Amino acid sequence: MRHRAPASLNCLLHYFFLVGKDKGMKIRNLKNLPVFDRDSAQVIGRVEKAVVGDDFRLAYLVIEMTKGDGGPGMVVRQDIEIGEESVTINSPASIKSYAAGEELSVYQKKIGDTVFDREGKELGAISDFILSRDSMKVWGVEISSGAIKDILHGREGVPLEQINWRNRESAVLSDEGRNDDDYQVSGV
Repeated sequence: MRHRAPASLNCLLHYFFLVGKDKGMKIRNLKNLPVFDRDSAQVIGRVEKAVVGDDFRLAYLVIEMTKGDGGPGMVVRQDIEIGEESVTINSPASIKSYAAGEELSVYQKKIGDTVFDREGKELGAISDFILSRDSMKVWGVEISSGAIKDILHGREGVPLEQINWRNRESAVLSDEGRNDDDYQVSGV
């Protein structure tokens, strides 16, 4: 019989090896971060929201500009650097119009999904995605188990590869650390 570390220890070890020194950032914590222009070293706006694609990579940030009446703009992930307390863009020229908006991101589709363990016990609901600031890829999800449990024990971070979405509203936590059923999130 092979002994396994507790799931929370596995998550912590996986987090350390996967992310390394990049502590990751919850998607909700990007909102309202100041946006700096690298060339002028001035604040040119603030993050309104982050859009995550079906590939679980940051697609772009929607920026509310501090000057002008042009409305919000968007900046693709290749033109940004995310720090702990700010976002830096390479050039104001990289900001494109966001007049038409966008369809729902996978982030908006999956927040609130119920997560179960293999035995069918409800673990909680997905409350956030955890983004690697270096790779701009979602490495994990945050699971909320309810207000009292969250206050007493905190919320659990689980590597994305351990989440198997079974349908549009629920997922099963895999013990093996990989999506063993090849369920595609696209179109969910």
